[in-house]
Amino acid sequence: MENKGLYVKYEVRKKENGELVEGCFVLRPDKDRAAFAALRAYAEQTTNEELRKDINQWLDSILAEKTKDLKAFAIGPDRYEVVVGYDRDSVVEWYKQQTGISEEEFAEYDVDDYPMDKPTQVESPSGVGYITTTVREWVQDVKEFPCIAWWTE
Repeated sequence: MENKGLYVKYEVRKKENGELVEGCFVLRPDKDRAAFAALRAYAEQTTNEELRKDINQWLDSILAEKTKDLKAFAIGPDRYEVVVGYDRDSVVEWYKQQTGISEEEFAEYDVDDYPMDKPTQVESPSGVGYITTTVREWVQDVKEFPCIAWWTE
């Protein structure tokens, strides 16, 4: 897809009279991670509690639908990696294959369920600072699973 910058992609009209609205921008959080993040930030900043609740419920439902079949597992002997996939057995086999860990070495590893919605602080995708996110949010645009979401020391 070509990056066009800011341009008019949608026409926005007032519901009550059909009048064209100028100077607005349409966000599609179901299609665009940046739109999702922008709406989450907006919900955090608004003083309208009802709007905050509605936006967060909407975003949570989008995330739940996109990631409904995924599960996360913490794998490791002390430091662990959070690996996301569809079931424990395939995630473990994939992890062993990717890391080259022998069966003997893997016997020292724990594999525990990891909550998809646990807020965790991770390095920002930009590499500057940290953000608080969940596994569910972090992997919403990943196309192939299993994958490693992040690791902890």
